[in-house]
Amino acid sequence: MNDVKNDVLVFDTDAWKKDLPAISKQIEIFTLVPEIHPALKSALPEFDFANPPVDPSEFASSLVETCKKHNGIGLSANQCGYNYRVFVMGSGDEYVAFFNPKIITVSEEKTRMEEGCLSYMDLFLNIERPSTIEVEYQDFTGATKTAKFAGITARCFQHELDHMNGVVYTMHVKPLAMQMAMKKRSKLADQRRKMQKMMINKVKEKFNVKRF
Repeated sequence: MNDVKNDVLVFDTDAWKKDLPAISKQIEIFTLVPEIHPALKSALPEFDFANPPVDPSEFASSLVETCKKHNGIGLSANQCGYNYRVFVMGSGDEYVAFFNPKIITVSEEKTRMEEGCLSYMDLFLNIERPSTIEVEYQDFTGATKTAKFAGITARCFQHELDHMNGVVYTMHVKPLAMQMAMKKRSKLADQRRKMQKMMINKVKEKFNVKRF
């Protein structure tokens, strides 16, 4: 990462792309585990590059494509049921894999912002986190990297690192705030069902379908 920019995910991924080996087989898309799955509250062991349990490049590619499929900006391995200490983060075509991530320093300044999670559809919570962080991680080759993140990039890194430690964002809010968020979630789910019903009815009318 060359620059720290608030509220924009910015990465220097040229080296990552240049060294990425060609993958001839189709990239696997993972399935997200349900929010009650025990994997989401389990701390992940260090990824051993000396004796890797999976090909780190291929696994990172699958995480990226899974994250893209669900329109996310971050995804941890245990959100897909895998016990590997790695997450991906980014947007568009610019994603980076963070193996064995850790935070070195955090700013005294903190920011409160609404967060969502791919493991908890339609659940948005206001959470306070340090505004700027300095981090260390390994890339898919095992090389150690350092970076400084701010804004939404820093927030996403902290959210995903929580997943690495078996911590989900619902643990950061008080019961009353959680109760209110769950009510909003229920309303969003109702709105989605209504929209789906309207779309189905329009299809029926267009093709004169009386029964599915």
